Amino acid sequence: MISLEHLLLDQGVLDAKFSCDIALCKGACCTMPGGAGAPVRDEEVDLVRGAVKATLPYLDESSRRVIEDRGPVEKIDGKWATTCIDDKDCVFVRYEGDIATCTIEKAWHNKEVDFRKPLSCHLFPIRIADFGGPYVHYEEFDECEGGRNKGKADGVLLVDAVGAALDRAFGNGIAQKIRQAAYDVEKGGIEK
Repeated sequence: MISLEHLLLDQGVLDAKFSCDIALCKGACCTMPGGAGAPVRDEEVDLVRGAVKATLPYLDESSRRVIEDRGPVEKIDGKWATTCIDDKDCVFVRYEGDIATCTIEKAWHNKEVDFRKPLSCHLFPIRIADFGGPYVHYEEFDECEGGRNKGKADGVLLVDAVGAALDRAFGNGIAQKIRQAAYDVEKGGIEK
């Protein structure tokens, strides 16, 4: 781990290679079993709720019913998350063929909403925990093996794959320092 600015960075963030292979994983990050959807920060709760109207035309009837009955977000163990259907699919999932996609992001791309999606989704598979300050770590999920393989084959660093999300999370200045630390690790300039 290294300390950078006010962040504690897990080594995996700096040395992982990753490039999402949605054709292989089928959007598994939006459909992982476990009962809780994507983590939603307190300041994002109203943004998620505000995005519902723009996503409705893209959602199937079961998602619309769940949103109407339970809402788009719920508090689980004191933390907010997107609501799940059958403890698996995020309520905002839309299937395009057999690939799960995000209707909030679809509405954002279509300029129907200003909010892209929860930061936890945008940063995935990087996570931010709080241990008296932000702890930025990389979680390896079996479902993302294709992304790891593609990242290695294409030589794509994780920090580049999620570059826009890092900028969103920490601002361009700190995000660039994170990327530079990863480049230094790759060149052997920072001890692993």
